[in-house]
Amino acid sequence: MTQVQTNGHLATNGVHDTNGVKPEPSLEERTPEFGFEVVQGFFVQNGPKPKHVAFEEILQKSFGLVDQSPDRWTNLKSSLKKLQDEATEGVQYKVLFLGRHGQGWHNFGNAKYGDDWDHKWALLTGDDEITWGPDPPLTPLGIQQAQSIYAAWSREVKQGAPVGAGQMKWLVSPLVRTNQTLEASWGELVEGKPEAWEDLREIYGYHTNDLRYTKTDLQKRFPNVDFSSITEDDDLWTPEPRETYEHAGLRGQRAMDRLFSEGGPSETFISVTAHAAFYRSLLKVLNHQEYELETGEMIPVVVKATKLSKSKL
Repeated sequence: MTQVQTNGHLATNGVHDTNGVKPEPSLEERTPEFGFEVVQGFFVQNGPKPKHVAFEEILQKSFGLVDQSPDRWTNLKSSLKKLQDEATEGVQYKVLFLGRHGQGWHNFGNAKYGDDWDHKWALLTGDDEITWGPDPPLTPLGIQQAQSIYAAWSREVKQGAPVGAGQMKWLVSPLVRTNQTLEASWGELVEGKPEAWEDLREIYGYHTNDLRYTKTDLQKRFPNVDFSSITEDDDLWTPEPRETYEHAGLRGQRAMDRLFSEGGPSETFISVTAHAAFYRSLLKVLNHQEYELETGEMIPVVVKATKLSKSKL
C-alpha cells in the first residue's frame, strides 16, 4: 500500500504558475447569471413522466428519444430551432449529452473493497495488484463501455443525429479517464477541438484518483483536446477535506453560465464527458430529477436557460 505522492508529472496543490489564466472570484462570491429548466417531452429520462431505463435499451432507442420515427433527429433539430426562434429575450435552449466516463481502476477498486473504500483504500494510490491513483486510466471494461457509445452514435449519425461542425460542441473534464472516454466514445466523429473545462471535473480532495496530471502532460497525451483554460498544476486538490456536493454545484452553475454566456459555444448540441458525483450536483443546478449514471452511461437533457435580471438575484 502506498500513500499519495506527486512527482514531475503530477499536478500538485498550492500556489503555482497559472500560465496566464486569471484567477476566478471565489464561487461563494459570484452571482449566478442564468436560471435553468428542463424541457420535457423529448427524451424519456427528462419526463413528463421521467424514468430510468436500462442503458442497453437506451442505446437501442437513440439515447432515449421519445420520437422513434425515421425522422427523429431532424424533428428534434427542427423543434429546438422553433423553440429558439420563438424564445423571448434572454432565453436560450441547448441539448446536453451528459456522459459519465467508463470504468476506471478506482471504480474497480471501489467494487473490490466495498464499504472500506471511501475511508481507507481511496486515500491510497493502490494495493498489491492494481493502481488507482492519481488520475487513473480506464480499465479494459471502461474502454468497451465507451466504445458502445461510439457504436450507437455511428448508427445514429446515419439517421441524421446532430454530429458535426456547427451542430455539436465537445466539452470534457481534464482528467485522464474522461479524455480516454471522449476518444473512445466519439473517435473520428469529433469535429474541431474538444475543450477541457476545470469546472467539469469530479468532486476533488481526499481521494487520490481525483488528483489530476499537469496541463503539460495532458496536452502531450491528448493533443487533440484544448486544455488552454486550465491551470498548469492542480490548485484544487488537497488531501483533506473533500469538496462538498454544494460546492460542486457552484462549479456546475459557473460551467453552465459559461456555456450559455455570450462568449460560450454557439452550437445547440453539447457533449459533456464528466463524472458521477459532479453530475449529481449539476442535475440539481439544471432542476432535473435525480438520475444516477453508471460508468459509461449518458443522459441527454434539453435545457432552457434564462438570463437572470438583477431584480431576480
